[in-house]
Amino acid sequence: MNRAEEWRKLEEALTNLVGSMSSQLSVRDCALLAEFIDNREFGVALEWLHSSVVENRLQPSASQKLEVQRLAKMMDIDLP
Repeated sequence: MNRAEEWRKLEEALTNLVGSMSSQLSVRDCALLAEFIDNREFGVALEWLHSSVVENRLQPSASQKLEVQRLAKMMDIDLP
């Protein structure tokens, strides 16, 4: 897979994930995450999302948790 295709897939996956969690996230967090994604800062977006979930004691669904883990593995990021 070439870089452009990888970026497109990451952008789509992160946008969908953030969208599915938007009811639990603050407007500020949603805006920051959208900015990170728009600027192709996918790792930063995923780490920020994960931190927000932990710090705010959010309750993502099982599929959302799996998607975070899948994306972290895809980007080779270790999330605590």
